[in-house]
Amino acid sequence: MAILIWIVLILSVCAVIQRRVYHYFGLKSLTYSRQLSTAQAFVGQKILLTETISNSKRLPMSWLRVESQLPAQLVFKHQERDTTINSGNQLQNHASLFTIPAYTEIVRKHEVVCIHRGCYRISSFTLSYGDILGIKSKTVAQDVIQEIVVFPKIIELRDFPLSVRQFMQSIHSMNSPLRENHYNVSGVRPYQGGDSMRMINWSATAKTGELLVHKRESMCNNDLILLINSELLDQAHNRRLMPEQFEQVLSYAASASQYMISNGGKIGLVFNGQVAGRTESLFRLPIKGGTSHLQAIWQAMARFEPVTRLGLTYVLEQFIAEQARSNNYLLLTGFIDPQQEALIGQLRRMGNTVETMLLYKEVAS
Repeated sequence: MAILIWIVLILSVCAVIQRRVYHYFGLKSLTYSRQLSTAQAFVGQKILLTETISNSKRLPMSWLRVESQLPAQLVFKHQERDTTINSGNQLQNHASLFTIPAYTEIVRKHEVVCIHRGCYRISSFTLSYGDILGIKSKTVAQDVIQEIVVFPKIIELRDFPLSVRQFMQSIHSMNSPLRENHYNVSGVRPYQGGDSMRMINWSATAKTGELLVHKRESMCNNDLILLINSELLDQAHNRRLMPEQFEQVLSYAASASQYMISNGGKIGLVFNGQVAGRTESLFRLPIKGGTSHLQAIWQAMARFEPVTRLGLTYVLEQFIAEQARSNNYLLLTGFIDPQQEALIGQLRRMGNTVETMLLYKEVAS
């Protein structure tokens, strides 16, 4: 009986000692990091969330648990054996369990799918660890701010409605030698059959080894202005767009922007809804070209919310009051009422071209 008491006493002392050791030295030379593979992605794109934990001391870590709150819109494609995920409507709790021998580094990569447009932040994580008996020794929280911006899904031009596709292609085709203003030079382009020898840029040709000619400015306006209507409800006719249809509107708009800019065109953006972090009633981006402008458009679209700040009717009246002329508008909206149809007709009579893309579809009874 005395031997049993001594054994229990010795084991109790050992348990207390090892618990003290883990309590005071568990976090020594222990590092944890979490990194997203990219800060920007598109809806439907897969990214990697990499967890790296390193134990650079002699004391092994019998168990260590890392918990963090992640946006529910970042969906883990697979759930590993040592990972627990509890999802809600807006947030999900992600927990990883590690066992780390001495002088060991463990790297885990999780495949994540971005299922919804928006700007998301991963701000902190909680690290808990304990002794070899499984008793928790300490819990610490750390702030590590990471952000990811998810752009609207990009679709192919062939998936656009035929009339819209032809409209964008016609704008792009305006930038042709047959429509050039032969007084103003805007760069160089490859030689085409029928070009005069006087148009050859000999300096650029010598540098590139390719026959290049002077590119003249177009006599036609081949810029495009996207007008996105945020109104999801037409009370007069009891028509409503669902939120997923608004996402489809932004997907078309983002894809049209990519098509125009990648083909050397310029594009502007007008949105009458709420933009996260902005206060103006009508959001505008000027007509520009280039990759940086395309990024600015996608960044803005990631922050669009279907909350109307200024009605479409007032936006069209504002364009008319500004004496807008020779512009190409692509209006993406759920529906158009007779008053708005009249305003669009007035814009056309002022020398503008306006193409409408209606997302609302009547349900057959």
